[in-house]
Amino acid sequence: MPSPFIPTLCRCLDSLLGGGVRRGDVSLFFGSRGVGKTCLGLQTAASNSLLGFETFYIFCQGTFPMARLVQLARGRADIVSSLIHVATPKTFEEQLRFLERFELELHDHPLASLLVVDSIDSLYALQISTHDSSENDRFVFEKNFQLNKHLGMIRNVSRAGNVSALVTCGTRSSSGSVSEEPVSARLMEYWSDNLVEMRKGRSGGFFRPLKLGGKRQNLEAGQGLRYKIVEEGIVDATESEGGSGCRSRIS
Repeated sequence: MPSPFIPTLCRCLDSLLGGGVRRGDVSLFFGSRGVGKTCLGLQTAASNSLLGFETFYIFCQGTFPMARLVQLARGRADIVSSLIHVATPKTFEEQLRFLERFELELHDHPLASLLVVDSIDSLYALQISTHDSSENDRFVFEKNFQLNKHLGMIRNVSRAGNVSALVTCGTRSSSGSVSEEPVSARLMEYWSDNLVEMRKGRSGGFFRPLKLGGKRQNLEAGQGLRYKIVEEGIVDATESEGGSGCRSRIS
């Protein structure tokens, strides 16, 4: 029997998640641009390939970063790339069609164990930003309804197909607060089993788990799990510094 977890190859994050991203779960990582969300998706897909399993990767931000995937493939780029099926939708509606196609084709891919959607809000935000503002409220409502459908389909596919879903999302300023929250925060929290913020720090970044295994987390203010982005991918910062623990104060 294959492991129920797919390692992300970041020791601290895998420890936090109980071994990696779990089959049948939706793990959602949100953060501002440049925190490493795409890197995390790529290295988890590479990890899945090295275990001999297939990944469906829906990349919603233009040209797929194949060069970075090759860099993360640990010298086995041919094997890794052959087991990753990439789709690059150009519109929010096309993103849904790719999700529907994955659901239909899942039965023909018994080795499929990971779905990556990176990032689920990119095309959603693009359509809203370019729409006529005179009808904005109704348009946003319709797009939120569609986003809810996308997330519901991802959850259903992950459950029915015993597939791990790794979803990334951008951020927006939280109302009445200087902190940030995922785009369409209520939807993201409702449909995810794990909800983890990726935040920039002075030296690297921090994972802040807001929800794990379907349960909200009460991480005290200023606490986070430190990571760094290096050529090999996202790594545990404390491990690279020779430390033994992964939880530390944000600085």
